[in-house]
Amino acid sequence: MTDADSPRERMEDKKDQVYEDLLNMITEEFGISPTDVNPELDIREDLQFDSLQLYSFIINVEEAYDIRIADELIDQVHTMNDLVDMVYDIINK
Repeated sequence: MTDADSPRERMEDKKDQVYEDLLNMITEEFGISPTDVNPELDIREDLQFDSLQLYSFIINVEEAYDIRIADELIDQVHTMNDLVDMVYDIINK
């Protein structure tokens, strides 16, 4: 088994795919350049999302992944990494 075939590597590839999916969604929905988004980007502060924009985006994420994100979890989302981790954890339960 090569390193690329290790379970950890496959899991990271999936997390990377979630990031790419969310990046595409956020750039398309809000007209933001992909170069302006990074994993540590604070969605509320750096993108100046108000709660309505964040909830709208979360609804689109839920529809895209056919998942449900509890409201109390949404309040914990600050960075792109937070959102990626949350979506990744939900789809892998």
